[in-house]
Amino acid sequence: MARGYRRSWKNLLLDTEYQLEFTTLMVVTCALFMAGLGWAVHKEARTATKTSVQDVQGQGLIEPDVAKATIASLEARGRLLDGVLIGVGLALSLGLFAYGIKMTHKVAGPLHKVALYCDKVAAGKFDTVYNLRRGDQLVEFYEHFKQAHGAVRARQERDVATLRAVVEAAEQGELAERSEELAARLEDLRTLLRAKEVTLG
Repeated sequence: MARGYRRSWKNLLLDTEYQLEFTTLMVVTCALFMAGLGWAVHKEARTATKTSVQDVQGQGLIEPDVAKATIASLEARGRLLDGVLIGVGLALSLGLFAYGIKMTHKVAGPLHKVALYCDKVAAGKFDTVYNLRRGDQLVEFYEHFKQAHGAVRARQERDVATLRAVVEAAEQGELAERSEELAARLEDLRTLLRAKEVTLG
């Protein structure tokens, strides 16, 4: 039965170098694009504001107080637009950064799990390999690894079954009582059996 996982923000940085490098590149690219687009919008808005201000100033029929208020309103709208552009750019960059970290975690997570299992195998431990979390990437690669790990574990289980059968047969035949050498060999088999059983968890 597959173990249930809940993705947590606390452990999202499993491969810091890869995740930050990829995410930073994505955010910088987006920020440059947004900066260029924002500058173009700012330039057009500024031109439109100047034109509107000149129109208001050129209309001599408008009272000075009304003209002044209209010009202040136009300039305030321009500043508001600049603020909106900056705010949207920052919000998009932060959102993209968070999204990038979360998405790269879906690649780094499976690789991290494979590395942990490989370390355990190198230490002689053949734990059960659990399924990936929902949404993780590299599913096909992970399934290949899982099958290979399962094959090694199955071989270890066959060795344990064979050793157990040999030890039980030797004990039933009371071989240890026939000579010291057979007793020593039987104890070696028991030690090897216990060691292999430990590797299976």
